[in-house]
Amino acid sequence: MKKILKAKTRAVAVVLACTLVLGMSGCKAKDDSKSVVSDKISYTLTEEANQEIELPNSPISSFWFPAELLTWNSEEDTDFAYNVSTVPLQERVEKDKLSTINTTQNKDTKVMAISIMNSSTSGNAPHGKSKFSTNTFSYWQYIDTLVYWGGSAGEGIIVPPSPDVTDAAHKNGVPVLGTIFFPMLEHGGKIEWLNDFLKKDAAGNFPMADKLIEVADKYGFDGWFINQETQDSLTKDHAVLMQEFIKQCKEKAPEGFQIVWYDSMTKNGEMNWQNALTQENDIFMIDSAKNKVADSMFLNFWWGRDELKNSRERAEQLGIDPYELYAGVDIQANGVMTPVEWKNFENGSPSATYTSLGLYCPSWSYFAAETIDAYDKNESRLWVNEHGNPAIDTKVSGSTWKGISTYVVERSVVKKAPFVTNFSMGNGYSFFIDGEKVSNRDWNNRSMADVMPTYRWIMDSEGNNDLKVYTDYANAYYGGNSFRFYGNMDANKKTEIKLFASDLAIEKSMTVSTVLKASHKTTANLVLTMDDGSTKVVKGDKAVSTDWTVVGFDISKLAGKTVRNISLSIAAKEKASGYELFLGNLSILNGALEITDVTSAKVEGCVFDEENMYAGVRLSYEPSGTENIKNYEIYRINQDNSKSLLSVTTNPCSYIDRLERSGESLTTTFEVVAVNYEGVRGKGATISIEWKDNSIPRADFKASITLIPEGGSVTFESISTQNTEGLLWEFEGADVTTSEEASPTVIYQKEGTYKVSLTAKNAKGEDKKEIEGFITVSNKAKDGLVNLALNQNTEASAYVNENEAPTFAVDGDYSKKWCATGNPPHTLTIDLGEVKTISQIAIAHAEKGNESPDMNTQKYKFEVSTDGNEFTEIVNITKNKEGMTLDTFKAVDGRYVRLVVVKPTQGGDTAARIYEVEVYGINK
Repeated sequence: MKKILKAKTRAVAVVLACTLVLGMSGCKAKDDSKSVVSDKISYTLTEEANQEIELPNSPISSFWFPAELLTWNSEEDTDFAYNVSTVPLQERVEKDKLSTINTTQNKDTKVMAISIMNSSTSGNAPHGKSKFSTNTFSYWQYIDTLVYWGGSAGEGIIVPPSPDVTDAAHKNGVPVLGTIFFPMLEHGGKIEWLNDFLKKDAAGNFPMADKLIEVADKYGFDGWFINQETQDSLTKDHAVLMQEFIKQCKEKAPEGFQIVWYDSMTKNGEMNWQNALTQENDIFMIDSAKNKVADSMFLNFWWGRDELKNSRERAEQLGIDPYELYAGVDIQANGVMTPVEWKNFENGSPSATYTSLGLYCPSWSYFAAETIDAYDKNESRLWVNEHGNPAIDTKVSGSTWKGISTYVVERSVVKKAPFVTNFSMGNGYSFFIDGEKVSNRDWNNRSMADVMPTYRWIMDSEGNNDLKVYTDYANAYYGGNSFRFYGNMDANKKTEIKLFASDLAIEKSMTVSTVLKASHKTTANLVLTMDDGSTKVVKGDKAVSTDWTVVGFDISKLAGKTVRNISLSIAAKEKASGYELFLGNLSILNGALEITDVTSAKVEGCVFDEENMYAGVRLSYEPSGTENIKNYEIYRINQDNSKSLLSVTTNPCSYIDRLERSGESLTTTFEVVAVNYEGVRGKGATISIEWKDNSIPRADFKASITLIPEGGSVTFESISTQNTEGLLWEFEGADVTTSEEASPTVIYQKEGTYKVSLTAKNAKGEDKKEIEGFITVSNKAKDGLVNLALNQNTEASAYVNENEAPTFAVDGDYSKKWCATGNPPHTLTIDLGEVKTISQIAIAHAEKGNESPDMNTQKYKFEVSTDGNEFTEIVNITKNKEGMTLDTFKAVDGRYVRLVVVKPTQGGDTAARIYEVEVYGINK
């Protein structure tokens, strides 16, 4: 068996693959931020990103249809380097060295989580963007495998995990699997996709097996979850080929590569969920010669006691570990309100289960929460129990949610030094370095998420001490958050906070420290439980103050011993109500670490917005070594030599999202530095980009309506560039001939066609836009404009099925849609019956039909023709985000109106979703 390529080697190699070069233009932006000083570095606070700006060179995570993946080449994929996980899978503490924390836990029971880590298959940034909201799952101690759930008929059905998810999971010793999803026919599934997937070459090899292994190896994740539910034209041959395919994957794949099979298709090629391991589906786990096929199976959700009992018995008969069977529980809709007959899962008692547990969509916690506190409460109730304390046995009964800590022992990766955690969730409203806020910009990057405490939360208190724990985003030592302990403390009474399970052999040179701050003077001691059951208390070298305090603990006298649990004991020097303590860091180091320099940096590509005020920049950089790098920091060097933090990442290439131009400068210089586990920065490398001069404004405008009767009014709106300082409108034939307003309204009294012009000015110059015949005044419009497209004949380039046919785009019903899948552009042609005069078109996009705003059409255009052969473009929209659009234009004659959907969604989903097209005008 091959060995998996080490991530630290891959990290250097992928720098060379980061090769996108795009066009450039220029812009202007204000610079009113302030400077602060920390650790001899002068920082200028990075301000909020402009969320309205989207730049086209943002890397996205991968997704494919089978034919696309078969032609995929990492060397030609300009986003490849951004999609590589650089964190190797960490080794966990062996289960026989873990201690159960309550009376019902079972060391053999495992958990597989099939989770929606990103809200869609497409359009996902590999390492986050300048926004706070994302699913920052952090209860990794309770799962053994994460399946990155994704795939749809409109986007792609083979979906590797985004690398930030893999990075976060690997830090916690959790393997991550991509998803292969063959949808049902009614959800857009096609048997052609399954046939492409299972196709053999002349030598009897499956090319797709090689591709799946290649993607997992190069991207750095751990295998695939196969969900085959396409039922149309399914035969026994498909089942036979699928078994052979999985076996070939396992034979060729490196050690550690996993395949998980979902209980759906039977050995006879039928869609028939067994909800158990049976004679109908066990061929996907073991062949007739007793050779292993898939590593494990996720059992469908409709099991009872007999199904799980029989599954265990059959697994044991076949020589399969019954804990490689995962009893599925679907909690997507109702989360912890989902009724589960736990007695059917338990083999006589909670501490003895028939199988392991599979959770479908524990991401409910995130998607059901409206606030951070609600998300935290959802997660605690789901993964721990109703007490929020795994050491207390659950008291619920029947089908009420018990909490995963009822069955599963908490896992840990605390086995060696360096082990450093800043307790970062991987997102924030700000960013802090050494306790100082250096950025006000929202951010998320789950690659920067740290290992969380094993136990959340176990606290033993003396006296009347009573503390609650919160995730605090207003204070952090490094990153975006800390943990805030809040409540009442008696004077000199201890509260012991149980933090980490471990299997840590102490060496003479090993050091331990924590970073805390408190509202009242506080002592902090380290409490270590040794492998012989004894407890050692190590006093902190200083008291905790109201500022971030690094408290060290001398453990040199414990050299040669092994630690099983790490706790922190705190005591306030005086009685305090409203007491606060913030936990910002725990570091276990073993001697001084190498300081790594960044030896070179490169701009791989740069794109600016139309006004040249914002940039999306791709950077790559080379370190002098990779062994001790915890992460990189990327700064903009300001004109006063201060630094503005732009990005923090674990990856050797980075995308700078929505970079705002600083003043009228034509140059922006970046610095990239590497930070080791001690928080020490090496020498950085710098690189610059050049902006074009954009000092002269660009004029543009739109109108509320362009075809009106005599006496009708029109409201105009300037959409000129932001550097415009003055406007001059000129209206031919209107009651007002000139205006300097941003949005003037004028009246036209006589029939005819009239010119409109707008001049945009500033101190550097001016620009004029003029449209002849832009406004048409005709008394044929006195009764208003009519929807000429209603119930007319339509043709489309494609549609999913008869329930989503093109006719539904002109039926006047916003609850029905035309949907086309496949690669864009998608076209819809409407025959108005005869030549009409049209001047505006409305579209009801996905959001109007109660779908996600992410599915709204981003780029589209309209073309018109009198004969159906020669078409002229009348509308071209490239930045739409709205669910309902109205585009006005100079009145034009035509019989055929063609909608061309160029970019169907805000992300990478390629399916057009059009709920209505309304073409407004008058009869000639």
